[in-house]
Amino acid sequence: MDLSIVIVNYNVFNDVLECIGSINKNIKKLDYEIIVVDNNSVNRDIEKLSEYYPGVKLILNSDNRGFGHANNIGVSKASGDYIVLVNPDIFFTDNSLEIMYEFISNDRNIGVVGPVQVKPNSGIEYYYTFFPSIYSRLMQEFRLYMTAPIMKKRFYNFLDENIKIGKPFEVDWVMGSCMMLQRHLFNESGGFDEAFFLYEEETELEFRIKSSGLHNYIHPGARVLHNHHSSAGKLGVLFVTYQEFRSRIIFDSKRYSGFKYFLRRLLIVFALFLRVLYFLPKSFFSESSAKKYRANLDLLGFALMSRNNILLDRFNFNNKKYLFI
Repeated sequence: MDLSIVIVNYNVFNDVLECIGSINKNIKKLDYEIIVVDNNSVNRDIEKLSEYYPGVKLILNSDNRGFGHANNIGVSKASGDYIVLVNPDIFFTDNSLEIMYEFISNDRNIGVVGPVQVKPNSGIEYYYTFFPSIYSRLMQEFRLYMTAPIMKKRFYNFLDENIKIGKPFEVDWVMGSCMMLQRHLFNESGGFDEAFFLYEEETELEFRIKSSGLHNYIHPGARVLHNHHSSAGKLGVLFVTYQEFRSRIIFDSKRYSGFKYFLRRLLIVFALFLRVLYFLPKSFFSESSAKKYRANLDLLGFALMSRNNILLDRFNFNNKKYLFI
């Protein structure tokens, strides 16, 4: 089999149906299977999936341990030579999957390939295609991620110029909302680190893949619509923000060492300390602010742990029900 396409669902059944329909409509030349992994959705509509697409494999998780964990389960049931990890809010309008497959299957030096992602009525979806640096992290945590001059150039100019050329171009990492790679590479790399509940799990995986000598690409001939009917939105803004910070702490603890790690740790502790100070007085007057204060205080405690303890504790999930507001 050529492709195994893995889709993780959390309360977005209609998006899953549209995504699968767009896949089936646009793949003509490849032998493929579709695997849907449900992350213990509150809305159980996904159990009706076989009524619409009887050939799709459905896996029902008994709990939600995050995007990476669910994809690891999906890949473990896959049989294709290549896997495609697709968010349910991705919609295919042409043979982009076949274009990516032809590209990656003809060069064993390619690790991951992804398409250009387009937001309906908004154009290209820009993102930072380089691995995080001390500078980019600083801009990210002080909300200057897409506006600081150097960041703005790397966000917009880099993608615009390379897409205009029209040839596949190398990037550090491809967004996990739509990415293709060899199944054996995914497995041999260890798959996603399941300590990442949301965000940066694909960045960290692709960091390991690129460190092994392979190259990650965006193929401008492949384009998908990214509707952003995000499952993350079902979890609440505070929960998502908490997980974003937690993932940064874990990623940097795995990647950095020496002075860079010391500097990175200093910056994130400073950023979280400012947030704690900001929400502390507000916490006496607003339940929402009290929860934000508590979340940032929890994150500060996590960031202040030793590197070894962060790495040991990263699998210690606490549902933190207060985060859902």
